[in-house]
Amino acid sequence: MKDHRNLGAYFDGENFNITVWAPLHDQILYKPVKGRETEMDKKGEYFFLKLDESVDGDLYTLDIDGTILADPLSRFQPTGVAGPSMLVNTSKYKWSAARWEDHPVDDHIIYEMHIGTFSPEGTYRGAENKLQYLKDLGVTALEIMPLSQSYGSRNWGYDGVFPFAPSYSYGTPSDLAHFIDKCHMLGLSCFLDIVYNHLGPIGNVFPSFAPYFSNKYSTPWGQAVNLDGAYSGGVREMLLANLSYWIEDFHFDGFRMDSTQNIYDSSPRHFLSEVTAHVQSLSSRLGRKVVMIAESDKNDASIIRPAEKCGLGFDAEWADDLHHAFHSYTTGERTGYYLDYGNLSDIAYVLEHGYLYDGKYSNYLKAVRGTDFSGEKPSSLVVALQNHDQIGNRALGERIASLVSFENLKLGASVFLLAPFTPMIFMGEEYGETSPFWFFMQTDDRKFAENVNMGRKREFKDFDWPDKIRDPSSIDAFLESKLQWKDNTQNRCILALYRDLIQARKDFIQRSDRLGWKVSSDGNIIRIFYPKTRLGVLHNFGSVPIEVSGSVILNTSSEKYGGSNTNPRIIAEPGSVLTLQS
Repeated sequence: MKDHRNLGAYFDGENFNITVWAPLHDQILYKPVKGRETEMDKKGEYFFLKLDESVDGDLYTLDIDGTILADPLSRFQPTGVAGPSMLVNTSKYKWSAARWEDHPVDDHIIYEMHIGTFSPEGTYRGAENKLQYLKDLGVTALEIMPLSQSYGSRNWGYDGVFPFAPSYSYGTPSDLAHFIDKCHMLGLSCFLDIVYNHLGPIGNVFPSFAPYFSNKYSTPWGQAVNLDGAYSGGVREMLLANLSYWIEDFHFDGFRMDSTQNIYDSSPRHFLSEVTAHVQSLSSRLGRKVVMIAESDKNDASIIRPAEKCGLGFDAEWADDLHHAFHSYTTGERTGYYLDYGNLSDIAYVLEHGYLYDGKYSNYLKAVRGTDFSGEKPSSLVVALQNHDQIGNRALGERIASLVSFENLKLGASVFLLAPFTPMIFMGEEYGETSPFWFFMQTDDRKFAENVNMGRKREFKDFDWPDKIRDPSSIDAFLESKLQWKDNTQNRCILALYRDLIQARKDFIQRSDRLGWKVSSDGNIIRIFYPKTRLGVLHNFGSVPIEVSGSVILNTSSEKYGGSNTNPRIIAEPGSVLTLQS
C-alpha cells in the first residue's frame, strides 16, 4: 500500500491514469499529441482521467483555461521544458537487484557527482563505466546533483521546474533506473539531491495550476514554496508524493535536501518534520533504510535530533565549519564568510566539537550563530574538503588542488577522511583534478543570463575575487567543468592516498569505533585518538620534523604518495601520520 495519493500520470498495472491538482479551476482537457482531447473529471480539488487507450511513450499536454501546458508532474520531458510531457511506465524496468546492501549511516563515505560533467559522455551510461572504479576507491554512496528537468540541456539542476521528470540530457528514465540498478549490484548506495525551497524561473508551469508558491516568503532564487498558506495542503502532498516516487519507482537510497533554511513553514508541524516521518514510514514498509541529509547553514543540532527530542529527524546535515576552517587557514583567504575563520585552533575545535560556531558571535553575520553539538552522533555531520558549492560558487571555479600546495592537498585529504564525521568527496578530488567547476546553465534569454551574471557578482562582493567571471550560459563553462581524468604521476599518488585513507577509515574509524575520540593540539600539530581501536592520527601543519610513536600505518609524506620521506616515523612537511598505539 502506498503512503500517498497517486499524482500526475502513472501506470496502475493495467492502464495509465492522470491526476491533476487544480483547486481554483473548473475544467482541464487532456490533449494527447496523437488522438482526441478529453475533458477530465473533477472531484474536490483534483481532476482525474483514466487513459484507456494510451501506451508507454505517448506524448500529451494539458489545456487549462485555454492555455496549452505540460503536466507539472510530468514523468519525462523528452524535448525540454517547453515540449509535451511523456507517459512513462516506470514499472516496466526489470530490476536485477531486487535486494541490495543497506549501508548503515555510520558507514557512509559519500561521493558527490554531477552526471553531465562526470564522464565525457555526460550521461547515466557514461557514468556507469566508472562505477567499478568508485567501488574500488572505497566509497559507499553516490550523491547525485539534482536531476529534475531544468531549462536547457545543461544545468547544475537547482533550477528544476519538473520535480518528477529526470532531465532528458542524461538519458531516459529507464537509463536512470539501469544506473541505480548497477550501483546496487556493486554495493553502492545512491542518494539524490532534491530542491524543495523553490522552482526555477524558466519553464515553470506550476503557477498556472494551483497556489504552489508563497506570497509571504521569498528565497535568494525566487518565490518560496507555499507550505503554510491557503491550499498549502496540496503542495505538501505533492512534495511527499515526489519523495515516494524517487524511492519506490527508482529505488533511491537517500536524499540531500537543498538549503533547508529557505524552506519556510509556520505550521504547527514543520514540513521538514513531516518529510522525515514520511520517509521513516516508507523505510519501515519497504524494509530498507532511506537516508535523509539536510543542507543548512544554521549549525543547528535540532535538525538531526529525533522528533521525540523536539528535532526534525534528519539522519545527517552538511556542516561547513571544517571546510571553512581548513580552507581559510591553508589558502590565507579571509574575506566573505572566511572572515570568521583562519586560525589553526579553529580546525582543532571543529574536529573536537563538530561546530566551530556553536553559539558564538559571528563577525561576518553580526549575530550569534549555532547551537551546542555535544552528545550528538559524529556521523550526523557530513564534511567535505570541497563540494559543488565551495568550488562552483567561487568567481573562478577553482578546486582546492589549484589553491594549495601538493603537501597541503594531501593533508586536507587526511583531515577530512580521518575525522570522526561522515566524509564526502567531490568528483575528481580523489586524483587531484585541477580543472574548474563553473556554475553553468543554458538559456536563450540574454536578459536573464545578464541578470544571473549580475546576481553572482553581487554574491561575490564580500570576497576578494575578480569582478570578471565566466558567463554561466556559455558552452565553454559547461565543457571546461567536465572531469579531465588525468593520469600523471601526481594524480596516481593522490589516488593511492585516497584509497589507503578510505581503507584505514573503514578499518579503524567507522561505526562505533569512532566514539569517544579525543583531540589535542600543540603548536602546528593536531592529534586525534580513537580509544576503541587505539588509532592515533597526527596532522602536522608545519614543516618542523616530528617523530611519532607507535606502529605506523600510513605517512602522507612517503614516496608512495609523492613525498620524499624514507623514514615512516618522521613527518617533516605538512602532512599526516596514522599509528596504532599500544
